[in-house]
Amino acid sequence: MLALESDKHQRRRHTMSFGKNVRRMRQDKGWSQYQLSNRTGIKVGHISKLEQDEGDPKLSTLYKLMDALGCSPDSLLMDVEKMNQDAILKQTLERAMKLTELNKAAIIEVIDGYCRACGMEQAFIPGNNLLRHFIAPRERLPIAEVLKGSQDAEP
Repeated sequence: MLALESDKHQRRRHTMSFGKNVRRMRQDKGWSQYQLSNRTGIKVGHISKLEQDEGDPKLSTLYKLMDALGCSPDSLLMDVEKMNQDAILKQTLERAMKLTELNKAAIIEVIDGYCRACGMEQAFIPGNNLLRHFIAPRERLPIAEVLKGSQDAEP
């Protein structure tokens, strides 16, 4: 009996990030559980249980959630607390890409200021569109042109 309880506890601990991720992504879109239910065909009660990490989702449920939330399997299943910094940064930038142009500009200014404070001037000199290439995809230049521009800007 003890082994069974331990296995159940480990499985619950392993899936805890899934519910948090579903809730976070749903809330990022400003959706209620009811709205997510309408977009996925999953019952509201089941969404509630998934967000509370009660039960294991079927593969078909994962596909419905990924489709509605516009996310990858990683972003649903990965435990953010156990991800490496590059993966967290990538996921954060993917979320930032969905912001308004004004909010994207604010994020660029914050990152620019932080990098300058850390002595990373090269990445943000005038005319170097390397960061903008990744933050604002609708305005992006071909990557070869971006890289060429960053080389031209070197002293």
